[in-house]
Amino acid sequence: MENRDYNEHSWRPAIRDYPFWQERSPLRSVVDDQVLPTQADSVIVGAGYSGLSVALHLARAGRDVVVLEKDRPGEHASTLNFGACGRTIRHKFTKVASDYGLETAIRIFREAKAWLDYTVDFIDREQIDCGFTQAGRVYGAHTPEAFMAMVRDLEYQQQHMPVDSVMISRLEQKNEVCSDDFFGVQLLNDVGHLDPGRYHAGLLQRALDSGVRVYSGCRADAFECGREGYGVRTNRGRIRSKELILCTNAQTLGADPLLKKFRRRLIPVHCWSVVTEPLDDQIIRQALPSERMQLETVLLYTAVRVIDPDRRILVCAQHLYDHENVRTAASAVLDQAAERMPVLKDVRADYCWYGQFAMTFDWLPHLGTDPTTGIHYLIGLVGTGVPASGYLGWKLANRILGNSEGETVFADRPFPTRPFYNGNPAWVL
Repeated sequence: MENRDYNEHSWRPAIRDYPFWQERSPLRSVVDDQVLPTQADSVIVGAGYSGLSVALHLARAGRDVVVLEKDRPGEHASTLNFGACGRTIRHKFTKVASDYGLETAIRIFREAKAWLDYTVDFIDREQIDCGFTQAGRVYGAHTPEAFMAMVRDLEYQQQHMPVDSVMISRLEQKNEVCSDDFFGVQLLNDVGHLDPGRYHAGLLQRALDSGVRVYSGCRADAFECGREGYGVRTNRGRIRSKELILCTNAQTLGADPLLKKFRRRLIPVHCWSVVTEPLDDQIIRQALPSERMQLETVLLYTAVRVIDPDRRILVCAQHLYDHENVRTAASAVLDQAAERMPVLKDVRADYCWYGQFAMTFDWLPHLGTDPTTGIHYLIGLVGTGVPASGYLGWKLANRILGNSEGETVFADRPFPTRPFYNGNPAWVL
């Protein structure tokens, strides 16, 4: 991949090295100057989408809930992500049916659709202004074999459940993609995207309004498990609770044995994101003819979408290597996108940032209760965190409350790791 010449007139001397979303919705430090309480009904570690979703529903059920966040709420994946809101299961329906049986595959994919529907309803019900739109999504097939695999998989899935997707041949794809490199595309009509920063800000405010206490700059260093509950040692003191919930995802770091146990089951994946300068409609339509979000079938894919009302383009790329600085990263990301969308070759990057999401070895999200300690967890969202975390957070809260609404196919599944794996993704990627 050829790097750009930074003497070109189209580039500014400095690219803003923080997320575009955080500029539109600045992060908040919540009660970071108050004394940590010594007791709560429920203590949750992590103030991203997952932790706040669990907290919100527990608090509305009458629980006294404290959320511990080592940085500022939402500072990591919740405001660093692409904003995709879909029904993605990383493996194809055929693969899941082969591995777990047809009945389980149907349940898994139905719940993926359910987390999309839940998110749409939650945003509407809670009146969260986050720019959500169900504009659809396009997956480009990078080989003829990839296209035919998608065709067969969709046909098989539609034999067993409704799926709002269609296949478009290479001869007919020009209304959806600008590149002739794709060998056909799959169009998902019912998925969408949002502003993840505004969505997190809205979720945080709903949690606070429901009585949740969120403590910024409060790092959970060690955990104690006993018959009468749990203790958490933090850099701001100790707190005890009846229930302890871990919602740290790719930020599952630290020396405590519990954190190490979960870390061995997570694979952090590096993502670089670039937001361009505001663009003319003509340029945007040349890149994305239908203005739908675009992804591709390669494993380390490049994702592209429009940001409205600013009329910018966001490109997210997964790299297995580091970059010296945001300028070289922005160059690499836009060059990668320009391979499919030549019109992006000369556009200017205004923002560039780095983030991580957590994959799992079975490529499925996980929640449940650790059988050894009794600690609850929602962790390993496999890049589906915007819609899945809210829905699964609601599910986990209901499981803790003993409600039937907590039943989910994702609960207490075997959570695999690999021999000698210690959480370093270089071992497996």
